[in-house]
Amino acid sequence: MAKRKHLMIGCGSASLSALEQIRRLNSEDEIRIVTMEDFSPYSPSALPYFLSGKIDESDLPMRDKEYFDRMKAAFVSGRKVTQVLPETKQVVYQDGEKENYDTLLIASGSEATKPSLSGLEGNDFLGIHTLDDCRRLLNELTGKTDVTILGAGLVGVEVAVSLVDRGLRVTIIEKEPSLLPLYFDPEAGEMIKGIFLDRGVRLLTGRTVRGISRKDGKIEVSNSRGDPVITDVLVTCVGVKARTSFITGAGIAVNRGILVDRRMRTNIEDIYAAGDVAETPEFFTGNPGLNPILPSAVGQGTIAGSNMAGKEADYDGWLPMNILNLFGHRALSIGTLDGNGLQILTDRDDRKKQYRKLVLKDGRLVGAAFIDVDVIPGTIQYLISKRINVGQDAELLLRKPKETSARFMLDAERKETVSLEI
Repeated sequence: MAKRKHLMIGCGSASLSALEQIRRLNSEDEIRIVTMEDFSPYSPSALPYFLSGKIDESDLPMRDKEYFDRMKAAFVSGRKVTQVLPETKQVVYQDGEKENYDTLLIASGSEATKPSLSGLEGNDFLGIHTLDDCRRLLNELTGKTDVTILGAGLVGVEVAVSLVDRGLRVTIIEKEPSLLPLYFDPEAGEMIKGIFLDRGVRLLTGRTVRGISRKDGKIEVSNSRGDPVITDVLVTCVGVKARTSFITGAGIAVNRGILVDRRMRTNIEDIYAAGDVAETPEFFTGNPGLNPILPSAVGQGTIAGSNMAGKEADYDGWLPMNILNLFGHRALSIGTLDGNGLQILTDRDDRKKQYRKLVLKDGRLVGAAFIDVDVIPGTIQYLISKRINVGQDAELLLRKPKETSARFMLDAERKETVSLEI
């Protein structure tokens, strides 16, 4: 087979997984990974620790030059792709130079969403999603004490935890009544609010931001209830969007992200997409959607790598899963947490500050949420993804999720082994 060239845009977990999978299947093809960032590959999940000061910037890289040498791959940083030309199988860089490819993986990730607010212009917008964003925020924090965060989603709460750990006074403004409204129900959200209040975070929930202005070196944030919030630094964490502007005009199908099938193929031959930028089939319904989390990026990258190397592989679909460390408290949500025709089991212990929730459909686990409960996320994910029937032991799974989920997983693996031997 002739040697092929695989070009990857972006150096996150999706690209690295694709690289490793191609190398498992093919040791000779050329692989090049290009990124617009000026840094070695790093995991976004490590950025909160960098922001808090718990680790240094030198601790962030998860791959080094020796890794790429060993993988016989070229890693190029500081190169921004501005255009994709499917007709000639080329990409165009910011300096006008072009590069050819045989297969192209778009794993360009996502970027912070800028809300439409009066007064939020140019440099006033400070979102947090990349290392450069964190660098800029740390520079802005010099000599400052008060920080206000717009939004209480995953990024907002992680930034808040990091800044409190740095000793700053933090205010969160969120339009919904509770924190993390997309990932936890109101009851769990109230418990999470209590965790933040105990650490001195000022929470202004159920409020809509009206506008932003500057006065006497301070930032004023007007909102739908009460006096304006006066702060030194404003951080906007109202969501992320797929980074797709550079493929405009290429004919690649885009909805909220780049649309792909179960083999991570776009509508253009030999162009694939994976990770935060890709709109992939969801596990339960098969409907396309975005799921910008690390496990999805890894899985999608592996599937893309297989198909780029010529070995057909299908993606089972993504499951939403989020694990958060909140001032030493652990919160987990996975799968579907509400909907029609579902059996829902919950338990709350205010004394221990624990919360448990299981969601079942026809006896099979489809979702779960826990706060400060001893549980292994991987085994819960296994029960959902393998569609294991836990109906008769659902109450036991709620009370003892770690032990019970492990038993279910071992039983299922044992049965699968026996069936293979037969």
